[in-house]
Amino acid sequence: MFAGRIVSPNWVARMVSPRSEVPSESKRYGLGFWLRRSREVAMLEGSDAGVSFWSAHDRAGRLTCTVLSNTTAGAWPVVRHLEEHVNLG
Repeated sequence: MFAGRIVSPNWVARMVSPRSEVPSESKRYGLGFWLRRSREVAMLEGSDAGVSFWSAHDRAGRLTCTVLSNTTAGAWPVVRHLEEHVNLG
C-alpha cells in the first residue's frame, strides 16, 4: 500500500495524516491508521471474539511487522515484545 500500488500516493498521504490526538498513549489517528507521535509508524489493530490482529509499518525504516492470532488476546503478548525490542509500536 505504501508503494502506491493499492492506494494512490496522494490517498496514502491523507490516510497517514493525523486527524486527532490521543496524548495518553502518545498516538495520533489518521484515516484508519494509528500513528506514532515520535516516528513515522502507521499501525492497524483490532480484535473480536476469537481473533486479534496488529500490524505496524515504519515508513522511514521500511519495516513491517504483523501479528495474527486465533484467540481474542493472543496477539498482544507478541505485540508487546515487538514494541519493546523492535521499537515499532
